[in-house]
Amino acid sequence: MASSAPYLDLPATGWDTHSVTGRGYIQGRFRGPGLLYGEAEYRFNLTRSRVLGGVVFANAQTARAPATGFQQVAPAGGAGLRLCLSKKVGTFLALDYAWGVQGSRGVFFNLGDVF
Repeated sequence: MASSAPYLDLPATGWDTHSVTGRGYIQGRFRGPGLLYGEAEYRFNLTRSRVLGGVVFANAQTARAPATGFQQVAPAGGAGLRLCLSKKVGTFLALDYAWGVQGSRGVFFNLGDVF
């Protein structure tokens, strides 16, 4: 009999190294022995100096339940601002607002970019 990982060790929304995946959902919202995730993001400058920028993004994810397989895909999307703290090393302060399904939404902060 194969051993299985404890529930809280399973792949989940926002449980990546920098806790940035799945904007639009709280951390751990989708969890299972398998997690499929994809995201696209478009970045643009708001000032000529490139100190302030904007972003629009969309993502989708689904988790696999042991008994029934992958569940319905949960899309999310949003927009945000990027403040360049250091042009030399490319450090950004990110502020995003995202919407998901079933009323899920929230503000997401990050030091750096998602990818």
